Amino acid sequence: MTKQQFLELYQQAMHLTKHLKKQSNLLSMIRFGLSIMVIVDLLIGYFQNKPFLYILALLSLMIFMIIVVYHQHIQDKLRVSKAREDILNDHIQRIDNKWDVFEDGKEFIKDDDYRSYDLDIFGKHSLYQMINICFTQLGRARLAMYFTCQKGHNQIKERQEAVKELSQHIDFVFHIQTYGKLISKQNEKFIHQFIQLPKQEKTISLYFMLCPIMTCIALLFAMFSLFDPYSYIIGEVGIVIQLGYAFIRMMHHNSIFEPIAKLHKSLKGYYRIFELIENENFESEYLKTLQKKLIKPKHSTLGIAHLSKISQSVTYRQNIFAFVLLNALFSFDHIQLYRYQRWLLEYGQYLESWIDTLAEIEACMSLSVTSIDQFDVCIPTIKEDISLSFQNMRHPLIHTKKVVGNSWSLTGYTNIITGSNMSGKTTFMRTIALNLILAYAGGFVFADEMTCSFMNIYTSMRVKDNVEEGISTFYGELLRIKEMIDQSQDDQPMICFIDEIFKGTNSLDRFAGAKATIEALSLPHCLLFMTTHDFELCQMSNSSIQNYHFDEYYENGKIYFDYHIKNGQSKSTNGQFLLKQLGILKE
Repeated sequence: MTKQQFLELYQQAMHLTKHLKKQSNLLSMIRFGLSIMVIVDLLIGYFQNKPFLYILALLSLMIFMIIVVYHQHIQDKLRVSKAREDILNDHIQRIDNKWDVFEDGKEFIKDDDYRSYDLDIFGKHSLYQMINICFTQLGRARLAMYFTCQKGHNQIKERQEAVKELSQHIDFVFHIQTYGKLISKQNEKFIHQFIQLPKQEKTISLYFMLCPIMTCIALLFAMFSLFDPYSYIIGEVGIVIQLGYAFIRMMHHNSIFEPIAKLHKSLKGYYRIFELIENENFESEYLKTLQKKLIKPKHSTLGIAHLSKISQSVTYRQNIFAFVLLNALFSFDHIQLYRYQRWLLEYGQYLESWIDTLAEIEACMSLSVTSIDQFDVCIPTIKEDISLSFQNMRHPLIHTKKVVGNSWSLTGYTNIITGSNMSGKTTFMRTIALNLILAYAGGFVFADEMTCSFMNIYTSMRVKDNVEEGISTFYGELLRIKEMIDQSQDDQPMICFIDEIFKGTNSLDRFAGAKATIEALSLPHCLLFMTTHDFELCQMSNSSIQNYHFDEYYENGKIYFDYHIKNGQSKSTNGQFLLKQLGILKE
């Protein structure tokens, strides 16, 4: 969708939200007025002995209850409208390259995951931050897994089909996102506690069936002075027994009912999401498989609807007066526990599968968002043989108005890139690596065309020292490159990105180490991209080596870069120019 289309939808959502807020405020005032009317009618009717006011109070109470139900309906619509307004605004921000305010996924950064750190996969201004639209923690973790746990050829292709189809089901994605906003992040964890109770057959005892019935009948008889004084005694004993049991077991019941009650509003979101997924017509086999998990052997919508009713009932006991009244007359807590146990037996074993299925769909939706928001993207072609080529590939995280695309085709397995400082060498490698991350996740890539094979990705870019472990920057880089060489012995397809190789040591050792690295990684199953300022490496007698460079040009005493990769070795440097420009090196 274009930005203009998003803006139109956003304006419509804002208008609807404003209208619903007015309705809600009006209904709140009417509810308050009716409640006052009921109290006033009862008081006047009692003190002035005017029975007709009791009838008026009853009518006012009935209207009040109708207004309460309708007000709840309006509030539900208001929450949905506000959620839709928020998600449309998020899409507009993404199109405007203002997505750095979104969740950044820093919790998924691991100290030993060099690749994520080198390529800005997680954290501030990261790939995850740009495309993530997941709303559950499991969904966010699933998207993070797509970026870090590389899968094989077949898994990539089936996910590609699903992601491409979701990018065309825009209304479906928007509705899922909207209802996802209704799921409280604070209370989301409670849904995972529902499977902790033992799944044992639970039956309601004869006592808990007869005691509420006898209590209510006895109180009814007592109201009409029937079977005095036995009706009073039976009613009072029944109330005392039921309340006694409720208070004795209250702490135990609270621990069970608390997560159910807290999740009540979120369950509405889950229900609507599962309903959308169950009723959608999918074409890709992957999405059909996920859909079936929500239908067979038990419908997720039926299970969540049933749980929502239990949750609604449990919320009533949070009011102390309702707790006393319901347990005194109906053994309320025991009956709700029975209903919950029955739910666990019927649906509990499928809950994890439903939530896991939703996480998969959330992650696939995130991978489709760049197409939905009309970035210039495409689905790459995945081949089994070692290959890599692309047309007009761009860095995903650079502003669309500033980014420069490059085209490239595989002609050699070892690619040495030279060029001036700030000319775009490192950005070019990150552009390739980030788009490969997206391709292997099954998503769209930022290119006009892209063909690649599945290769394990290794990086040595932002190498840091580790004072606590006594590791210098140079030694840290050695460890990374040793890992690449060790992994190359497995004959598995791999691609390595090394930035400014061995810059932390002297020129003699740097050249010797770089030459040895190139020789070790010049293998038919290994693609190597290496940036360097050592032109001697470009002269190595190795048939697999291809030289590329970035350069600069000067106008009116200023330096400019076009950021386009070119064949051959660099013929220029800009170090002395920058030193002179900053006054460090004198003319």
